[in-house]
Amino acid sequence: MKDRDPIEDFICKISRERNLTPLQRVLLGHDGSMTKILELVSCGPVILTTISQAVVPCPDEIAEKLETPPGQEVNEREIVMLGGSDQHPLLYAKSYTPICRLKPEFRSDLMRADIPIGKIMRKHRIESRRVILEVGVKEQDGLLSKVLRSSGPFLWRSYNIIAGEKPLITVSEFLPAQLVQSVAGSS
Repeated sequence: MKDRDPIEDFICKISRERNLTPLQRVLLGHDGSMTKILELVSCGPVILTTISQAVVPCPDEIAEKLETPPGQEVNEREIVMLGGSDQHPLLYAKSYTPICRLKPEFRSDLMRADIPIGKIMRKHRIESRRVILEVGVKEQDGLLSKVLRSSGPFLWRSYNIIAGEKPLITVSEFLPAQLVQSVAGSS
């Protein structure tokens, strides 16, 4: 018998405590494109808007996730995904990508900003896998409340996108829990 993934077990534990819907559990635990799944949930295109993007020295806690030296140049990107007929905020994400691991064409597309990472990777035919590192529920957060137009709680997850057996990108994503329920209920 195959051992269960500890992240799956933790999602089930949170689900029992918080009464998460099946869709909320899927959003926390799936290892595919969030853009694609949000397009399916909202029954339409998802628009990515870049809040900020800069090349910065890699913070210590991020360096550990990326298996890179602290201080190495990384692309730090904050985005919000908008969807539905009224283009309401669906997701806030912050990602870090070591510049030294990017081919020039990939870097150019990433720096152009308003393109989802999954679409850039498909365009450049980068074979990858996502490894979920952590998941949870956050009750309140000032930045998230402002960006996602919600008082909380927020579902969150962090994961690495692995390419060539090394972390290429680390991502943290946040979704308003009640928005997920209302979008799922209206579909």
